[in-house]
Amino acid sequence: MMSAIIGLLSVLGIIVGSVLSVKAKIQHKQKKNPLLLTGISLLLFIGAFSFPSSSPTLEFDNDSVETNEQGIATIEGKTNEKSELNVEGKKVKTKNGTFRYKVTLTDDQEKKVTFTATLGGADEEKTITVTPSKAFVAFFNEEKQEQETIKKAETALALAEDTPTQKNYDEAATLVTSLTQEDLTRRLAIVKENVPIYEAVELAETKQTKEHLDSATALVDKATLNKDSLLRRLTVVQEKITEKEHTESLIAAARTAVEKAEQEPTDEHYNQAITKIKELPNGHTDLSNRANAVKQTLASKKEEAKRVAEAQKKAEEAQAAAEAQQAAAADQTPETPAPDTQGVQEMVLVTPTGSKYHNHKCGNGTYTPDTLESAKARGLTACSKCY
Repeated sequence: MMSAIIGLLSVLGIIVGSVLSVKAKIQHKQKKNPLLLTGISLLLFIGAFSFPSSSPTLEFDNDSVETNEQGIATIEGKTNEKSELNVEGKKVKTKNGTFRYKVTLTDDQEKKVTFTATLGGADEEKTITVTPSKAFVAFFNEEKQEQETIKKAETALALAEDTPTQKNYDEAATLVTSLTQEDLTRRLAIVKENVPIYEAVELAETKQTKEHLDSATALVDKATLNKDSLLRRLTVVQEKITEKEHTESLIAAARTAVEKAEQEPTDEHYNQAITKIKELPNGHTDLSNRANAVKQTLASKKEEAKRVAEAQKKAEEAQAAAEAQQAAAADQTPETPAPDTQGVQEMVLVTPTGSKYHNHKCGNGTYTPDTLESAKARGLTACSKCY
């Protein structure tokens, strides 16, 4: 600013001195003052523009710049030769006061870039707008879509690697095959190799048989994904198979005991069956019901035996009383004819299907008391062993 003022005053001095000098020459007068004024003014003019300005300047070649298809834009401009130029906290190199600065956009939005020129403690700040070109926007969106696809593919692939089922492999393959990523393609191939191994382990867990366990174990030996995890799962399968075999053995023993109790319903056999059923981890409804049926049979048999025993006891007591009465009568009146015993009916023992009547148990079977008259009426005859 000061240089401009001095320059302006020196110009005025030159003009005034020149006018006075011309006037003096016309008047043929010798005056040194006009020439001196002109000389001093000329020196001041030269001096004003010989020293650099103390105020920084900053100009851009364009009001705004547009990127190329890669999102790069070059900002060009001018500043004082001695000015220090900074942008976004970085120093920008200048050459004879000119500069070139490259800006790279990271998205499809325009960006404001602020430059600051500093000289003699004074600053000049200006902002320029960097606009994304249509080619860059298209490139950016395509790149963005590809990155999103890669991210989805990596997520699906990670899931397939963690759980290599056919479903997870197919979903990952759909995304990976649309990309040209060698690493993802290689990882997908590894997943494909491990899918049958994973399925074999799942089948062993479902079936829980030694055959399926052995088949899965042979495949897991070749696994390249989650091998330790698969081996732990097979260990659990082995434990379940062992437990299952033990339970089946207990069930078989309990079933044998129940069948024996059904064939020979005794308290001993019933108790043995109950003991075996209680050894089962989760019980067994069918065997428990069959054992209860045996228990009911035993109770019925005991009740019937009790009833028969009571009837037999009554018959024996009645017969003993009759015999005692006959003996007493015979002792008192030996000459007297035998008393009429029609009023006291003689008791005998009969069986449900037998053809004989008995006066005591003389064989196997269920004996019940009956009167002699009733037994004869039914067509039964005396047992040759009892009479």
